[in-house]
Amino acid sequence: MSSQFTLRSLHENDADWIYEACQDSELQRWTEIPKPYERHHAINFAKTMSGDVEVWVIERDRPVGVIGVHSINQLSRVAEIGYWTAPWGRKQGAMRTALIQFIEKMKLNPDVAKIHATIAEGNIASRKTAESAGFQLIGPAERGCNCGGEQVAAVLYGVRIKASLI
Repeated sequence: MSSQFTLRSLHENDADWIYEACQDSELQRWTEIPKPYERHHAINFAKTMSGDVEVWVIERDRPVGVIGVHSINQLSRVAEIGYWTAPWGRKQGAMRTALIQFIEKMKLNPDVAKIHATIAEGNIASRKTAESAGFQLIGPAERGCNCGGEQVAAVLYGVRIKASLI
């Protein structure tokens, strides 16, 4: 068994494990996934990325989570991301490892100078994970998070990967 988590592109055949993962109450609580999360949601996400620019799957022996680039602002060169970990992938360092790898991949993208993650204020596990991967708390987010169907306060984390062009 390999101990290293790796990133790969999302594939259409990822729908089954995504559906399984998205039945988790914690994942439903802290993300903006549809509730209830049905099989067609997973199939659509695996086929279309549901509007994300790109989606990376975190895996070791099996997939354990995703990191999605929601958007890239061409003027500010900020990539807005979101991420989640399946219940069977938690407390193993999977997301921290994946975020560090993801940052390295984004350094190769000429359109990205900073990465931002908007995280629900009360999602302490996600906040600690972001911090452990090098993200810094910027402050209150301009928008809240729709977590589990409820609007909650959010904070903005960021990491600069390239010097800004003047």
